[in-house]
Amino acid sequence: MSNRTIKLPPVIQSFIKATNDHDSNVFINTFADDALVNDVARNFWGKDSIKQWADKEIIDVKITVEADEIVEHYGDFIITALINGNYDKSKVPDPLYLDYFFTVNENRIVKLIITKNKEKSAK
Repeated sequence: MSNRTIKLPPVIQSFIKATNDHDSNVFINTFADDALVNDVARNFWGKDSIKQWADKEIIDVKITVEADEIVEHYGDFIITALINGNYDKSKVPDPLYLDYFFTVNENRIVKLIITKNKEKSAK
């Protein structure tokens, strides 16, 4: 499925831009107050918990997200992205591809599940 045929909701576009710009305020404001983020089997409920996670593991280490594939599935959006940044790369595959599963409601992210894409990531 071609990325050009899928239009991401503005809030997901803002999420990606805020991630790549390392903008903590814009990043956290893409989420609903009671949102859930599950990052590699760890749950973060609500904006306070999500902000603590994101500041440490995304913003501070300057993660960047480069969308490789985008799929819309029954109103949810799945983005496979090449990840880069200033994190300890000795503990993860290089290259590292993650799958982001977004659920959006009323122009806010209400659920985000992040997993490693085993097919695209280096072994």
